[in-house]
Amino acid sequence: MAPTRVVLGMMPPLLGDIIRETLTHQTDFEVLAEVATPGEIAPAVQRSGAHVAIVGLAADGWSSLGGLVQDLLAHHPRLMVIALSSDGRTGYVYQLQPRAIAIGDMSPSSLVRTIRAMAPKDVHPALHPFSAD
Repeated sequence: MAPTRVVLGMMPPLLGDIIRETLTHQTDFEVLAEVATPGEIAPAVQRSGAHVAIVGLAADGWSSLGGLVQDLLAHHPRLMVIALSSDGRTGYVYQLQPRAIAIGDMSPSSLVRTIRAMAPKDVHPALHPFSAD
């Protein structure tokens, strides 16, 4: 099975390092891009064909996140977006559904379990919106 493709965005440096280290030590994940600004996330997702975008919250917190998540899911309906607080202790999973799912206490292992449980799996390449074929 091909690895789950991940893009990291807008992460505080320490949090980004922890997440990158956590995911790169898993054989079924591949971190394909890391970006610093909200405007870079959608192009990185498009270029990489990511299954998951993990984004850190801006200084103004959760209020600015809604528009970014809506834009990502509107253009990439199979994408899973995981939004993490700047301290990495809380997060939400967003998918093209009318709800956000609370992850609970964040840890490297809970992040890995969440992605494994919720990332799109076994999508036929012809039906996948990011397919290069």
